[in-house]
Amino acid sequence: MAEQGATRPEIVAVYAAGLVQGVALVTFPAASSILTSPDYYGLTSTAYGGLFLPQAVAAISAALAGAGLTRRYGVKRMFLAGLVADVASMSLLVASQFFIGQGAVPYAMLLLATTSLGIGFGLVVPALNTLASAFFAAAADRAVL
Repeated sequence: MAEQGATRPEIVAVYAAGLVQGVALVTFPAASSILTSPDYYGLTSTAYGGLFLPQAVAAISAALAGAGLTRRYGVKRMFLAGLVADVASMSLLVASQFFIGQGAVPYAMLLLATTSLGIGFGLVVPALNTLASAFFAAAADRAVL
């Protein structure tokens, strides 16, 4: 049973956000053939690999900054900020297709998208763990996994 007054919709929202975060995280690797295809983005292997550098840096930075930000603004706000960053990431990915063939614009958009995804991941995952363990304090290990 949920603890600390968590409602079923709150619990479903947290676990659904975890699923969505996971799907968003694998979107760029799943789109590798489109991103490297000469018929679409035409990224070289180096450029494609370069997409993941800002994602990693942003995820680490957001996770490190997130502890202080969570103390200041609360876990719910960090959770929502991370979800907004995820939505921005996926929006930039979708929008970038309309700029294919316009020089470096789509690549810049993809870099911003992976940066946003890193920020989202760095803020959402710690919040998910905190919320899931608070919802089920007696079974926190199982709740988080």
